[in-house]
Amino acid sequence: MQQEVNILVVEDDSAAASSLESALKSAGYQVWLANSPQEGLTMLGSGSFPVIITELRSPKMNGIQFTREAHKISSAVNILVLTPYSFIGSAIEAMEAGAYGYITKPLNSSEIRIVVERAVERFFLLSTSDDKDYLVDLAIRDGLTGLFNRRYFNELINIEVKRLSRSPASLSLLMLDIDNFKNYNDTKGHPAGDDLLKGVAKVLKSSVRSVDMICRYGGEEFIIISPQTDKSAAQIIAERIRVQIGLFLPTTVSIGISTFPDDAREAEPLIKKADNALYQAKQTGKNKWCVAS
Repeated sequence: MQQEVNILVVEDDSAAASSLESALKSAGYQVWLANSPQEGLTMLGSGSFPVIITELRSPKMNGIQFTREAHKISSAVNILVLTPYSFIGSAIEAMEAGAYGYITKPLNSSEIRIVVERAVERFFLLSTSDDKDYLVDLAIRDGLTGLFNRRYFNELINIEVKRLSRSPASLSLLMLDIDNFKNYNDTKGHPAGDDLLKGVAKVLKSSVRSVDMICRYGGEEFIIISPQTDKSAAQIIAERIRVQIGLFLPTTVSIGISTFPDDAREAEPLIKKADNALYQAKQTGKNKWCVAS
């Protein structure tokens, strides 16, 4: 990590603060600690912090109040609230008030790293172009399309499935494959093939929500993690993507859909179900979507 990134942790529990500090430093971040929300706001006013991690239920100033006060000082800072699983509903309220996301307790170092990484990336994406060189060092992006890469997808899906294992919420995977891509690449040439891949990535970005995570899975395959999306909603997304690809690009796509928890409750079988559904779409005519069975 070439560029120093400061993370501010607002936590009055010394054990929790120490755990967060250790996980963040291991990921290469510079960590600053504040013992109270007011101290955190003071530090924010005198320094630059892409991300602040704060307790949701602090008696002195809860996460919602802290988020609002912090954004008065810096509208660009991304707030992450710490919450037990049983208080995720309150964490979502904090997000509605402007927080970027949440980290669940008991703390998990992998979850901390991935959630913070995404928040830091968002900060730099919305910052000046000079800062964007930092993204090169994150090693989570596909170089051609700018989408998340497969390695990062594998981390994301495991975190998301683990998060949902104690929640009634659903999640859908949409696995896409460009139809007849090899023939297109062979006849048009590799530069044209690369342009087509970038075009598909652009259409995908415009066809899904900001909370959806689009990844280049490999070659001409893409995969989308769509949180809070049941199977019927995923089918609407898939049809929108299919139509948009056909309208704006000289190709079509086949799509396979699987949904947590209907089709699987673990990441690997959930991916396999989406892959099987994609295979069914390819074998039964292409330019269509199929759902896992």
